[in-house]
Amino acid sequence: MTFPWKELGLAEAWIGTSNGDVCYDLASGQTCDESAANRAPLHVRYTPDDDGVGSDILDLRVLARCLVPTLSNHDLASVCAAYAVPMEGDAQVLIRLLRALLDDALRLDREVVAVLIQLLPEPWKGVLEHVLVFPAAETLVEDEPESGPATEGPAIESSNEALADGGPVAAAFASFEQRSGQLAMARYVEDAFESEQFALIEAGPGTGKTFAYLIPALLHLRRHASDRVVVSTRTKQLQEQLYAKDLPFLRERLAPDVNVALLKGRDNYLCLRRWHALIEELAESLERDSLLPLLAPLVRWMNDTTTGDIEENSAFLSNPQARGLWQRLADSPFHCTGEFCPFADTCFSVQARRRARRADLVVVNHSLLLGDLVVGGVILGKYAHLVVDEAHTLESVARMAFTKTLTERAVLRLADDLAPTGRRRGWLQRTPYTGDRAAVRHAEELIRLLRLQTGKAFRQIARRLPEERRAAFTTLDDLTDEAAGIARLLQQIEAALDALADGIDGDEARRELEGYVRIVQDLESVVGTLSRPATDNSVHWYERGTHLLSCYATPLEVAPFLEEQLYPRLQTLIMTSATLSLAGSFDFLRRSVGLSDDGRIRTLIADSPFAYEERMRIVVPRHLPPAHGELTPYAESLAALLSALSERTTRNGLALFTSYAMMQAVRDCLPRDASVFVQGEMSRTSLTERFRRAVPPVWLFGTESFWEGVDFPGDELEILVISRLPFPVPTDPVLAAMGERLRHAGRDPFLDLSVPLAGLKLRQGIGRLIRTTQDHGMVVIADQRIVTRSYGRLLAAALPVTPESIVESDVLISAAGSWFDDEPPRAS
Repeated sequence: MTFPWKELGLAEAWIGTSNGDVCYDLASGQTCDESAANRAPLHVRYTPDDDGVGSDILDLRVLARCLVPTLSNHDLASVCAAYAVPMEGDAQVLIRLLRALLDDALRLDREVVAVLIQLLPEPWKGVLEHVLVFPAAETLVEDEPESGPATEGPAIESSNEALADGGPVAAAFASFEQRSGQLAMARYVEDAFESEQFALIEAGPGTGKTFAYLIPALLHLRRHASDRVVVSTRTKQLQEQLYAKDLPFLRERLAPDVNVALLKGRDNYLCLRRWHALIEELAESLERDSLLPLLAPLVRWMNDTTTGDIEENSAFLSNPQARGLWQRLADSPFHCTGEFCPFADTCFSVQARRRARRADLVVVNHSLLLGDLVVGGVILGKYAHLVVDEAHTLESVARMAFTKTLTERAVLRLADDLAPTGRRRGWLQRTPYTGDRAAVRHAEELIRLLRLQTGKAFRQIARRLPEERRAAFTTLDDLTDEAAGIARLLQQIEAALDALADGIDGDEARRELEGYVRIVQDLESVVGTLSRPATDNSVHWYERGTHLLSCYATPLEVAPFLEEQLYPRLQTLIMTSATLSLAGSFDFLRRSVGLSDDGRIRTLIADSPFAYEERMRIVVPRHLPPAHGELTPYAESLAALLSALSERTTRNGLALFTSYAMMQAVRDCLPRDASVFVQGEMSRTSLTERFRRAVPPVWLFGTESFWEGVDFPGDELEILVISRLPFPVPTDPVLAAMGERLRHAGRDPFLDLSVPLAGLKLRQGIGRLIRTTQDHGMVVIADQRIVTRSYGRLLAAALPVTPESIVESDVLISAAGSWFDDEPPRAS
């Protein structure tokens, strides 16, 4: 069948090439004669972004982001690969891709096309109007061949069998090798499940800890059908890996009848009611032309997705302005109308929670785990077995989960939702109200006053606070004369909203009103907490951002909460991470998360499969100035060392810094032609991908977020530089308050808090280097304190190999060259 170019209004078009636009007859793929070229209405291009295109430019990237929004990258090559379009011919590739996109659009549900027409600007609006009236293309579904009865092997009864050389895991991997540490950990976890024990297990890179806890968990659930297991991770990325990759692989081979689910916080899920409300609101707004197109990548996705999890939609999340709209689309307990919602039966968030409560094994993150405890377990339901991965972060996540936060933006967001200024219509204007409109005007006036009062208060707070980026403060009343006025206005707004209830028409609208009242009450609570002196177990502090000032009330010790709310409900607890101990001791972790020594707790450090002594060398250059001393001479010396290492070894390096100032100072001291990628120049994902693809030698400079969670195996990374021992900033208000609390208890804040935190983070950082059994590399700890201070011996004892002091620069560079020249061969 001939493709209907003319019927779609695309008989001729200008096609962008590297040498300029060329006019084509799209049906034939041939260049047009001059008369046809004069009639061609559109210019087909593929632009790097969606901004600045004219009304006659058919930007293929705009439609690609709508049709394949879950692609991780929407560059031309990625989209062509998704549609199997060969990247051949300058103009022909765009013609073929245009046809593939339109062919896909012709198969869309016509309701999806209609919404896209409403959202997208010209010229796509006009093209899709032709698609809307064109007969829908049939989608052929081939009959699946009938399969015979499934053949099942003997049931696996233990972790030993699952991980044996001839077992089901080995059968799936041609290069499978048994790992003694993985086997030991799996047995340990298995025994903990059966004997109802608590186990703390340190399993470094390469141990295979994920399989080592998932296999025993699945086998336990197969044997105990009424039990439930919760697996908690720190990051959503690891959640998704467990659910989408590891669990399907293991369930198929070990326990196909075990039901698993993934659950995230409510703000990860699209709210269908808020989606329709926002579309309606923007359609009547002066923001229409600028904001509606940002929603287009959601349209097809929300009809195809089974989860409603926005993390699936890379096209939407890649646009910072679109991400700003997410707070008006995400599910929220404050905005949920429950059974009165017209979309209650299809609500993504409700369905996710139902799946989680029915599941035998549910994968969550630490924040959700803790939030469930706060609300009495109504989210996850009953469970008695818990696995906490990345357990070294549980204390800090708990502390932030229980932190109360006040920002000017949060107050203004409430004001904008209820009674915005300018171009939007707020909830008070949109909601049917049958009572005296004077009550609505009264609420609007109070909100106007709250907006003014809050702005005045935060300007005053910003002037009166010290210039430091982060520091403690006593009370809001000491910083502003307006705090009491904010509290009074919030109370008056709560009363004014309550007074509207009888005149609100409809259960759904009344439930929305209740949600706004709860938001006001939460703000009242935060203002009240920050207006009183902090308790013995909390600290008030502030943080200055680029355009935001935030005030916090943070608890110092979270162990009592975990002791009272979490541990009593558990029969089995597995806490695991690559870094849980310091010099073989788990004492710091046990104190921080409230695990007392009652004889129920067992500990294990699983053997690593990596031959660190053969494949890693750690050196400490003694010729550098003190890392904790004057910045400029240290930065100059470190930059010279990095340049020399690159020149002699020609290997890729990662330099980890403890501050942006030091990172930038070292970058400024490198030669202009140095090949280096610096955190902040682009997104973390783009930065790491460009580093992986770069021609060696190249450096990657990173701070906080690069100390853990990045993976560069093989020759992607062979030199790791630790610029300074990662002691927490002593002036950090939370750390300082925690230290003062320890001091009052007769303990040493430096040895009992700062040193353990630095040791755990140092081990996380050094763990970036060796990621496979074949990796080989050198660590440079550019901070002499690890070999010159007494506490340094404790930090050094926790490292995979003993650090070597090297006094002279030339000797260090020569040693590095020899280390790589004599690199052991990689297995074929």
